[in-house]
Amino acid sequence: MIGVISNPGAGKNAGNPTRIDRLGQILGSDGVVREIQTSEEILDTIREFRRGEISVLAIDGGDGTLHHALSALIPIYDGTDLPPIALLRGGTMNTIANSLGIRGASEAILQRIVSTVREQVPFEVVRTNTLKVNDRYGFIFGLGFPVNLLKAYYQGEGRGPAKTIRVLLRVLLSMLEKGDTDRSFFRPFEAEIWLDGKRLPRGRYTAFLGATVEEVGLGFKPTRRAREKEGLFQTLCLGTGPKKSGLNALRVLLGMQLRGERLADRMVRRSVIKLEKPADIQIDGEIFKNQKEIRLHVGPAIRCIRTRP
Repeated sequence: MIGVISNPGAGKNAGNPTRIDRLGQILGSDGVVREIQTSEEILDTIREFRRGEISVLAIDGGDGTLHHALSALIPIYDGTDLPPIALLRGGTMNTIANSLGIRGASEAILQRIVSTVREQVPFEVVRTNTLKVNDRYGFIFGLGFPVNLLKAYYQGEGRGPAKTIRVLLRVLLSMLEKGDTDRSFFRPFEAEIWLDGKRLPRGRYTAFLGATVEEVGLGFKPTRRAREKEGLFQTLCLGTGPKKSGLNALRVLLGMQLRGERLADRMVRRSVIKLEKPADIQIDGEIFKNQKEIRLHVGPAIRCIRTRP
């Protein structure tokens, strides 16, 4: 049995009221679709699917929907085997699906999964770690510059490559600004940071990124070693001044080697960040406000289904 969680507010679902009916028609008697709009509905649906012993959990939404589904799924299954996950690419960015090489239109992906179930042949899966951020599960964590970049991207209307280029131009202009850096993309935050129990120098930092996938949004792949070894995630921590931070940010965006004395690029099992003042963080592209202490460690690995067109 295939269980589908569909978020009607996700990028490709919004304004498409017949979509859930089409997904149900594709499933036929091989599965069930549940439309969700709140965290409570996700919890109820995951519990229902757990009782029904689904063989596949399909997520019809974007990175945020996947993040909320995993944050419910992992505690509910509580150490028992998780079902394989099908990412139907219903979001605007679909960063996690892109990073795992999952391509195709949503309905075509689901149709291939249904056919595989009916033919009773094994799925091709790609296995990857999750990242636990306090009590939530995802794949990408950001603080400082990554959050400021996302906020600029979400501001106003429009999405896609053209919007990304406009935001990058703003980043370049921010590097040239003089005076109060608190207004720039690289405004610093005061923090104590530990990586696998080893404390970094206390001070001002401009960016922290932790990920278990290579792509972190907007097509950028700074964490290319993120899936190098199961049980570890990659961290990038920048503690340089605004100008050098800007240069390193550009290197990140261009996939180039980072430089600087106060740069930590490590594969770790866990990290603790204690902020001097509350700050916003991002998990899989969703922003959470006014966080003071963040604990990161590797969560359970999941199996994502990868179908061939």
